[in-house]
Amino acid sequence: MKFRKLFLALLLINLVSLAVSGGRSAPRQKRGRQLTPRQTYIQGNIVELVLSYDFSVPGKTHRLSFIVVLPRTIPDRQNILSTNYSPKPSRIFNENGNRYAEFVFVEPNRRVKIEISIKAELFRYDLLTARKKHGRDHREDHQLRDFLRQEKYIEKDHDQIQEIANGIEGQTEMDIVIDIYDYVIDNMEYAMPSKKNRGAVKALQSAKGDCTEYADLFVAICRAKNIPARVATGYTVGFNPSTSLRMVSLSNHSTSSKHNWVEVYLQEYGWVPFDPSTGDIKNVIIRGRVFSSMRPVYIYLSHIRNDEVLGNYNFGMYRYWGDKPRLRESIEFK
Repeated sequence: MKFRKLFLALLLINLVSLAVSGGRSAPRQKRGRQLTPRQTYIQGNIVELVLSYDFSVPGKTHRLSFIVVLPRTIPDRQNILSTNYSPKPSRIFNENGNRYAEFVFVEPNRRVKIEISIKAELFRYDLLTARKKHGRDHREDHQLRDFLRQEKYIEKDHDQIQEIANGIEGQTEMDIVIDIYDYVIDNMEYAMPSKKNRGAVKALQSAKGDCTEYADLFVAICRAKNIPARVATGYTVGFNPSTSLRMVSLSNHSTSSKHNWVEVYLQEYGWVPFDPSTGDIKNVIIRGRVFSSMRPVYIYLSHIRNDEVLGNYNFGMYRYWGDKPRLRESIEFK
């Protein structure tokens, strides 16, 4: 309740700042003293990045297939200006709203290297900018049922998740979302990234996790409250022996720029993003600002938590026939 009242007050102040500054957030002053470090929110942030995938192919690997999800242009979020590949992918295809590139190598060399260079313009989009737009996008309404169901890692029907949801009794939809955000932050402690996904229930039981667990738990409670929510997967700028088929996923956090955050479907504004792991700040004033404001540093890849194209993983996946290759991946921002 305390955080909710403080948030609403901060939101009103920030909306006034947005209206006056035309989208730039001016620092708030009190008695001549700046309360927080100055932050300039620009409308567009041009970024260039190179995704590198370096395979070491031992022994007898007869075939290697690698599929990676690509960033695509999303209104209000990002505009993909160019994408270049080395080598050229075997195919580029779209499925379930995502865009993918597949690279196939028959009798591959000892070393196979793939580079994907991307230039993108990132836009600030958060609760404050959504409120400023005064409208919502109806095009995705028919898909909302997909973001209310239980699925792997988002166990919204589990007794413990349901118990938490039943204890959240906000008066409005926004009150409920704020309380869920507050609950996750107050009951989770950030831990170093793990190669294994834990899911919402294990995150709740262990009371710790990385950005993936924060997002899974937040989304699970939202869905238990019948509020559509989804996990967003992408990158952030500045965070820095048989012939049978085998399949390997790319670890969610094998590079430090990989990140998960969330989007909630609000009846008045449509899909609005929040970042609960970044918002895990004890100071409720700063927490309120992080809740409503997100810098233009998020590169969106997918809203599918369990992607069948990628073997129910995120980011990418490779299949091989024969001996297992080793993969080293990296992200370089120019």
